[in-house]
Amino acid sequence: MNTRFLAIAATLPLALLGCQKAQYVDPKGNDLIVNADRMNIQDWNLLADQAVQSMVNSGVLARLPNQPAGILLNPVINTTTQQFDTDGIMKKIRISLLNTGRCEVIMTAGPGGRAEDKIAQDAQALKDFQSGKDNQVNPNNIPDATLTAKLIEDRARSGSTRQVAYVLQMSLTNTNTGRAVWEGEASVIKQGQRSSVGF
Repeated sequence: MNTRFLAIAATLPLALLGCQKAQYVDPKGNDLIVNADRMNIQDWNLLADQAVQSMVNSGVLARLPNQPAGILLNPVINTTTQQFDTDGIMKKIRISLLNTGRCEVIMTAGPGGRAEDKIAQDAQALKDFQSGKDNQVNPNNIPDATLTAKLIEDRARSGSTRQVAYVLQMSLTNTNTGRAVWEGEASVIKQGQRSSVGF
C-alpha cells in the first residue's frame, strides 16, 4: 500500500510538469508572441491592411472601368529567407480587398488556366455550355486589373541588437492599358537581442 502511494506521489510532479497554461488572446492585441527572426501571423495582417489601405486611399479602385472592378491576384513571390505558405498572406490581401466593396476577386481563372476555385470554374463552364456560350471567352473572367505582390526582407545588426524588416511590395496593372496604375509597399520592422541560437 505504501509502495503504491509512493509511486503515485513520485509521478504526480511529472504529470503536473506536463500541464501547460493556455489562453486565448486578441488577434489584434499586444499579447501575441513576436519573433524577431521570423514572420508571425500578425505581420501578415499588418502588411496586407497597410498595402490595401494605401491602394484604397489613392482612389485607383474607384477609377477602374467597371464597378466593382474584377481583379485577378497573382501568387505572392516570397524572396525572404523563410519558407512558408504564401497563401496565408494572399488570403489576408484578398480579405482586405473584398472588404473595401470596390472590387471582386476573380476565382474561376488564373495563370495558365489554373482557377483558384475549380468547383466554381466547372459550374461557370456548365452554365456557359447550357447557354450556348461554351466556345466563347466569358467576359466575367477578364480582369479589369491584376495584382502582383512580392515579399522581401532586410536584416541589420548593431552590437547585440538584431533588426529585420519585412516589406510587401504590390503593383496594380490596368488590363485595358497594360500600365501600372498603383504601386505601394508596407513594412513591418522588428528588433530583438542576439540569442545563442539562430538569429
